[in-house]
Amino acid sequence: MAGGTSIALGDAEAIGLRLVAEGRFPTLAEACRAGLRRLADDARFVDRLVALGEEGLASGIDDGFDIDAFVAETGTAA
Repeated sequence: MAGGTSIALGDAEAIGLRLVAEGRFPTLAEACRAGLRRLADDARFVDRLVALGEEGLASGIDDGFDIDAFVAETGTAA
């Protein structure tokens, strides 16, 4: 991509510039890319949680599950 992309960061620019000044990133562009990678990771994590929740709901209810026995066995408070 010739020329790159220009975006307005608003108040977030000050945060990015502070991270650069602290030496955490070499440039503001690198700080922005790291933020976008984090957002992508978070989105994948949420997508996986939703998929697992849907899988759990689709599996139905186990009528044989005994919560009291589970708590006693694992020491986990219900």
